[in-house]
Parts: sequence; structure tokens; C-alpha cells
Amino acid sequence: MVRELRRHKIYLLFIVLFICCLKKSFGQDVLVRSGFFEDSLIIGDKTRFYLAAEYPTTAAILFPDSTFAFSPFEYEKRTYFTTKTSGGKSYDSVIYYLSTFEIDRIQSLSLPVYQLNPLDCTAVYSRRDTILLAELVKNLPDSITAQNVPLKVNTAYQKVSYLFNYPILIIVVTVLLVTVIVVWIIFGKRIRTYFRLKRMHKAHQNFLEAYSSYVENINTTFSSITAENALSRWKKYMEQLEARPYTKLTTREVMQLEKNESLAKNLHAVDGAIYGHSTNIIDSLENLKVYADERFAKKVEEVKHG
Repeated sequence: MVRELRRHKIYLLFIVLFICCLKKSFGQDVLVRSGFFEDSLIIGDKTRFYLAAEYPTTAAILFPDSTFAFSPFEYEKRTYFTTKTSGGKSYDSVIYYLSTFEIDRIQSLSLPVYQLNPLDCTAVYSRRDTILLAELVKNLPDSITAQNVPLKVNTAYQKVSYLFNYPILIIVVTVLLVTVIVVWIIFGKRIRTYFRLKRMHKAHQNFLEAYSSYVENINTTFSSITAENALSRWKKYMEQLEARPYTKLTTREVMQLEKNESLAKNLHAVDGAIYGHSTNIIDSLENLKVYADERFAKKVEEVKHG
């Protein structure tokens, strides 16, 4: 029993030594080269780092990807090149684009390639290459006064292009449009009524001023032309107020339309004055104005409660 245990230990030790020798021989068959293309770089700028491997065609090689820790550098992107094979050897290469935000003057990097073995994989590292961090400000003192700061004075006007904030404009226009729509839905009828009444009052005031002027002229010096103008002005206003064709109707047609004896009497009196039968029409003209006032007041109430 003791002999069998010793024999198993010897076999196990032999297998471990064989695997180690095999891994070492695999690692020695892979030749890795790397280095920076540039001699120096600026903080935040990209620099290129190449990694190339020469290995037996039968071997399987993996290169670091974006998940690899490139410290003190940060991975940006990479560019692969097609594998080349010649004389039982294969050649692979990758260019990594890296950046750094470290402030160390000298920074270095060494990357591995991984050779896949039957039981695990072996990392074969390249020689470490260094790159210098470019100094933009040299001999920076710990503190400096404002008077000693080497500032360049330039008082010339520098034209700056105006950048219009379109998103804000769209938001403001949208809010205003929605507000106007809401206000119109809620208060639209009141607004329309207000402006209609305002137009009616203005039209009525204009009528009274013009009509009263005609009446005063007739009261001073009678003229059939002035009487005809006064009647025409009254008909135009009534047509506008009542939405009826007064200007196209004769006195008889107006009587049939309105059914008002007092109105008919006054219109007949004005017609008689126009055609030379009578000159005493001031009372009739005043009655026509009163009739227009009454119809205006009634129309205002209809609009208010319409």
C-alpha cells in the first residue's frame, strides 16, 4: 500500500514537471514586440502603441481587448491587421490608440499576448516601452501675483457669432400657443362679444355725428339734396345694423318690412321734402334718429345675451 502511494506521487510529480516544461517551451516559441510610435504625448491626446507577435502556425494566440487594464493609459480604440503566414510561422499585429490623464513625466507600458494551451493559457509579455509627457508649462511657481502674470492685452473688438437658442424658442412658442387656445376656448365668446359691441358703438357714434350734421344744416338752410343725403345716411346705418337691404328699398317696401306706422309717416315726410312738397321735416328726421337709437339699444341687448 505504501509503495503504491509513492508510485502515484512520482507519477503526479512527473506530470506537473512535464506541463511546466511544455508551457515554457510554448512561451519560448512566441516572440512579442511592442512600443510607442511617438516619443511624447500631451495629457488627453491619443498616442499609438503597437503590439506584434510571431508564433508557430499551429499555436493559438489572443491579443488584449478593450476590457484589458492599460494603466496608466486609457483605451480609446484599436486597429487589427490581417494575419500573415510564412514558413510555418504566423505574424499578427495590432495598433492600440491610448490616452492618459496622469501627470507623471515618464510613463511606460507592456502588453501581453495569450497563447492557448491544452490546459490553460500562457501570457507572454513584451518589453516595456516608455513615453514622455510633454510639459506645456515649465517651471511653474507655487504662487504668483496678479501683477507678475504675463498677460497679453488685446482691447480690439472680437466678433462672436450669435447662437440662437431654438429649443427655448420652440418651448416658448408652444406654451404661448397652448395658452392662446385655452384662453380662446374658455373666453372666446366673451372676447368676440366685446369686440362686436365695440364696433357697434363706434359705428353708431359715427352715424350720430354725420346724421346730426345733416339735420343742423337743414335746420339752418333747407336743401333737398341735404335731406336726401340724411335719409341715405340713415338707410346705410340701418342696413348695417339690421342686416337688411334698406338702401335698395323704397319707402313703401320699408313699410311692408317693418310694419311701423310712425316710421312710415316720418319716411313719407322726408320723401315729400326731397321732391319739393314740404320743407318742415326736422321733427321727422329727429324721429328717424330716435328710431335708430332704439334699434341700436335692442341690438346691443341681443348681442350681450345672444
